[in-house]
Amino acid sequence: MAFAEKLKALRLENKMTQENVAECVNLSRSTIAGYESKNRQPSYDKLSAFVKLFHVSMDELLEDDEPVYTAADESHNLEAEGRDFMMRFQRLPENSKKALLEHLQELEIQAGIKET
Repeated sequence: MAFAEKLKALRLENKMTQENVAECVNLSRSTIAGYESKNRQPSYDKLSAFVKLFHVSMDELLEDDEPVYTAADESHNLEAEGRDFMMRFQRLPENSKKALLEHLQELEIQAGIKET
């Protein structure tokens, strides 16, 4: 989770509004909204104020715990998922294969990938 999401989550966990947080750290509500929408980045002083306000460490506040994937990881995972999907598809009876392909076509239409 990136800083923006963590700030919002901490604010909501503490049952605070953007206005409440803004008052506590001497900022405007719109600045807090900007931090939460990733449009703005706080200074070190403001980060320190958030650390004190929410009783968290700087690492907790800034650490992005989303896994980092490289293109090779993604490619490998997609290949494995594709092979798994094909093996599972091939084991299905013909009527189930037909139903799955019809559903796939509906999903493609909904996603705008394929026209009717």
